[in-house]
Amino acid sequence: MTWWQAIFLASLQGITEFLPISSSGHLAIFQKIFNLGAPIIFDIFVHVGTLLAIIFFFRKELGKILKGLFVKERDSWRIFWLLLIGSLPALFVGLLLEKHLELIFSSLKLISFSFLLTGILLISTKFLKAKRKKDLFSVKWLDALVVGLFQAVAILPGVSRSGSTIVGGLWRNFKRETAFQYSFFLAIPAILGALVLQIPDLLNHQFIFFKQAILGMFIAFIVGFFSLKILKKVLLNFQFWFFGFYCFLLGFLLLLF
Repeated sequence: MTWWQAIFLASLQGITEFLPISSSGHLAIFQKIFNLGAPIIFDIFVHVGTLLAIIFFFRKELGKILKGLFVKERDSWRIFWLLLIGSLPALFVGLLLEKHLELIFSSLKLISFSFLLTGILLISTKFLKAKRKKDLFSVKWLDALVVGLFQAVAILPGVSRSGSTIVGGLWRNFKRETAFQYSFFLAIPAILGALVLQIPDLLNHQFIFFKQAILGMFIAFIVGFFSLKILKKVLLNFQFWFFGFYCFLLGFLLLLF
């Protein structure tokens, strides 16, 4: 892995992990078409970088929730259980598809249809009612489960995790900022779970490209942080559905291969 490859892949991860255009889909495209992959240590470190970007971006909100958990504050524990409920569908589907993931990620046709699905989901938000009621403390367990089902669908490469979960929240009448917050709070256990599953592979891996991995983590953190700021601004300005056109274009282009 060259330094330029490390910079490119880390920047790609930082952008596509948070903007609703599917990081897994873009990674699968570059691996399949351009034969541009990354060693396991690099993949882990850039995911750590994006995880740190979420934690830093929401540091005030997460700090209040963590403090509330220690003092047994009802609202904080309620959010904790909602995140747990929302994480269960992806866990179940991930275990169900675990043996088939390599085949799924190698199918450009499936990825193209997944991008088209993401485009449909994103553009659907243009036609939702503008008035929304639910803040983070009025989300119900059924809302959490529905958004969790959207996250489970995003296991497919080409279906954006951030995009689908935000859409799920908007469909459940979340306020736009609530949909944004809950989506990325839900990303924390999802990313942590994926990192834990990669630990056995890391232990069997030689620690080459360690310097590139450190650089990749730093770049993914910086790019991811600013991607979050962009997404929040776009979502609150009712322009979220614009990303659907990009997903449609990419999906149709992939059908040509």
